[in-house]
Amino acid sequence: MGMHRSGTSFTARALQLLGVSLGAAGSLMAPGPDNPAGYFENRDIKELNDGVLAHLGGSWDQPPVLERGWEQDGSLDSLRTSASDVLGDAFGPPPSESGLIGWKDPRLSLLLPFWRTVTPIETTIVVVRDPAEVTASLRARNGIEPPQAAMLWLRYLFAATANDPDHLLVLDRDFFVDLPGTLSAVAAHLGLPPPDQGVTADAREHLDPSLRHHVAATADSANDNPLVSLAAKVWNRGSVDLDVVSGDVAEAIRWGWLRPPIDGELLARARAEAVELRDRIRRRRRQERAAQNAAAAGRESHVASSTVYAGDSSGDPEVGNQ
Repeated sequence: MGMHRSGTSFTARALQLLGVSLGAAGSLMAPGPDNPAGYFENRDIKELNDGVLAHLGGSWDQPPVLERGWEQDGSLDSLRTSASDVLGDAFGPPPSESGLIGWKDPRLSLLLPFWRTVTPIETTIVVVRDPAEVTASLRARNGIEPPQAAMLWLRYLFAATANDPDHLLVLDRDFFVDLPGTLSAVAAHLGLPPPDQGVTADAREHLDPSLRHHVAATADSANDNPLVSLAAKVWNRGSVDLDVVSGDVAEAIRWGWLRPPIDGELLARARAEAVELRDRIRRRRRQERAAQNAAAAGRESHVASSTVYAGDSSGDPEVGNQ
């Protein structure tokens, strides 16, 4: 797990090469324009995580504020059942003692406590990438502005590391700088044999530097926003320093109490869309009232003509001449 656009997909592929089962191949998401090498991510788990975030009032890019113990809430029971079913579909019966299963989704950084109410989870790997690179990637892919991207980077990192104190923290660039050593560290953390030359070669073949469109040398890190500056301090040029943030502030970041102000342009657009929607609703209501009035007038006209006909048939000339 780790922040989006941080190398979690390659890490999942590396785990697969080391012998960790990612589930049925047909259940993995197909490659996309923003990740042509593949996501190595279970489609149903990703969609369920989106459902959990929506239930909690948020999304991956607007995470909800959470309280300690939120994962035990009874309103999540139906989602817990669905999560258990998803794992059963993806991995089948629990593996033997010699088998390891794993799944990747950046949302797990926030939602790991929920999954621990579904199934035992031994350990996690947290992947971290330079926040300047993540910011540039999110801006290009999603139009997310640097303050929000920096806050997301902080939120995912502090949540992931706090949710599993026994995690292994890996920098995504370590795969490019020292692939054999990084694979060996991951294998050792999981209790797996060190990678042989074949595994390392397969991983290197999948590791395509050309797919890293935003690296520190080219990412625009010139931003005086305090959230961007804070993320850079925590990153500490790759020597990640969580202690640079005080305990109370770190907890506020982890649970989502600190967040950037809503962007003025986004707020203006949202307000404009709300006004347009309100106007459409008003026009529709006017049309419905007009249609109701026309229908009522038609019924009155029908009643009146029926009265004339009845008078006519009674032989009353006065009524018939009206």
